[in-house]
Amino acid sequence: MCLALILKLFHKPKLKLPHPEEKPDYAQTMENTRISDFYNIWFRDWAVPEPQHLFWQTQINIKLSVEIFYPAGTWSDSDGNRHMICRPEWMNAGVIAHENAHNSYALLTPEEKAAFDIAFAESLVGDDLVMFLDKQNDYMNTNNTEGHAEVYRYCGNEMPECLKQFYPRLF
Repeated sequence: MCLALILKLFHKPKLKLPHPEEKPDYAQTMENTRISDFYNIWFRDWAVPEPQHLFWQTQINIKLSVEIFYPAGTWSDSDGNRHMICRPEWMNAGVIAHENAHNSYALLTPEEKAAFDIAFAESLVGDDLVMFLDKQNDYMNTNNTEGHAEVYRYCGNEMPECLKQFYPRLF
């Protein structure tokens, strides 16, 4: 009995990512892919607060395109408007989560971005789920902006509480 208790105390459950990566769906085309369907899945599965839905639906100009040679991207134009573009086969809730984490990051001040860098570095050595993600995902080490997006995309609400403040309009 004592051995069972000791094993239970020291045994950590096997970690898994709350939002595993979706593969591209090559049956999705420009004609049959509805962005709103995937936004609704993202809202539900990442528990985006309902009062924020309208912001994400109206303040991010999103379109599908087969003209790009990468899955998806975001940017600001000269007027500060945010844009997202995605290939139809890559349109899914996880890609929306990643790209909208970039849009959320764009809302941070320079001071908040610097504070995120510190909190992110601490999470990379102190949080089991973020360390697990880091071992699975080399892309998050590209830079802290990609790290920010990858943590939200794969961890969602299960990310460390200390990081959630750096994701405006997502929590």
